[in-house]
Amino acid sequence: MTLPKTLMNKMRPALAVVVLLAASGCGAVAGTETAPSCQSTDRVALVAQSVPSASYLPCLDTLAPGWTSRSFAASSGHTRFSLVSDRSAGHPVRVTLAPMCDLTDATPIAPRAAGVRTYSRLRTISPRYAGMLMDVFAGGCVTYAFDFVRGPHIALIEEFENAVTLYPRQELAVKVRQRLHVRLDP
Repeated sequence: MTLPKTLMNKMRPALAVVVLLAASGCGAVAGTETAPSCQSTDRVALVAQSVPSASYLPCLDTLAPGWTSRSFAASSGHTRFSLVSDRSAGHPVRVTLAPMCDLTDATPIAPRAAGVRTYSRLRTISPRYAGMLMDVFAGGCVTYAFDFVRGPHIALIEEFENAVTLYPRQELAVKVRQRLHVRLDP
């Protein structure tokens, strides 16, 4: 039995995710797993499939000592994970990839990567330093919601910014094609 070409084209993104899950040995894409390492093509591809329009994808490079990653979840329309520092227990940095974000009251700051616009929105500066950073790019936005005690907040912000890399979707598409012989949609 053969399926009509239009049905196969609609099923291709779902099939790619199934192939990626099987290849990575992952049975789930949500839970207490850690965020994807930038070295894990399979896991970063799951992030790519969650927001197909995103030209960049968040992944972890190297976590500074005292940091851990928790609660990775990739689903249709967004990916979320948390980063926790031992110097800010109970206040994780919540990282979210979505197709867009609300920039109301946000202030432009130095961009974190080429082709990215970065914004900051502070909720409070005392007694805690809390707010959100937003990386905006074609087809997507990564938000970083933080809430730190003043004092160590400067080092903590620098550490989580250095830990999360914005991986170019085009580069990932080439790797997925070479490794799995699958086209990353779109």
